[in-house]
Amino acid sequence: MKRILFLCLVALTVLSCNTKQRERNAAFARVDEARTLVQTGSLNAAKMQLDTVHLLYPRQVDARRAAKSLMDSITYIEACRTAAYADSLLQPLLPEVDKLVKGFNREKNGEYENYGRYVHKLLPTGRNTNRCFLQAYVNEDMRVAAKSYYYGAAPVNQQAVTLSVGDEVFRAGGSNHAFEAEGRHEILTLDEPSSLGLLAFVSAHKADRLKVTLNGTRTYAYYLSQQEKQALEETFRLAVSMKDVRRLEDLLNTADRQMKHYESKTASLPGQFPN
Repeated sequence: MKRILFLCLVALTVLSCNTKQRERNAAFARVDEARTLVQTGSLNAAKMQLDTVHLLYPRQVDARRAAKSLMDSITYIEACRTAAYADSLLQPLLPEVDKLVKGFNREKNGEYENYGRYVHKLLPTGRNTNRCFLQAYVNEDMRVAAKSYYYGAAPVNQQAVTLSVGDEVFRAGGSNHAFEAEGRHEILTLDEPSSLGLLAFVSAHKADRLKVTLNGTRTYAYYLSQQEKQALEETFRLAVSMKDVRRLEDLLNTADRQMKHYESKTASLPGQFPN
């Protein structure tokens, strides 16, 4: 009886060893397949293979360590590609932004504002106090704001502004600030999505006769001049370009951090940098 038990234990031990070896071989086979996929440029497929190593073979520590190392290499390759792509888009964009900025004044009240803003030279606040007009500006933190100014004898109490060209209409609400100073002054401030929508509408219809209607307890309407449309359209272009610059710079910074992290880990291992 003891002999039978001993033989059973030996058989179970051999079977267990064979199972572990098969799992090890299967896990490393997936790592090798992922490595081949990396060499052919199929990075997403390689990442899927490496994920299955961790999922299917949690006890194969050596294989999982090799999978982690290869995943780090893939992250490095992707960071290099991202950096090259972002830089190729950023470089031609920078002179375009510099050219656009020349048409704007930078305004900032150092006592209570953390960021300055770019206001188009054709629509400065100071020269447009006693009339109805639209103004928009881009803050240095890339936020965009648009305002609807009303000046007249009677209140409008504007709660929304509507732009229209024939049957095409853009309408947005906002917060109204009103005061009396040799007439009625009202300033309707739009949030950023509405501000961008208003500017995009103007940009799309810069060649059309654009009607502005202030909506409140009563309505008041006027048409944008060609100069005003130009200023708002260029503000839109500046806003989009500056946001693109920020997005690309963020991509470059993230990619740079990933590359430096990988390089610092592999600095003492010659030949470990992927192509």
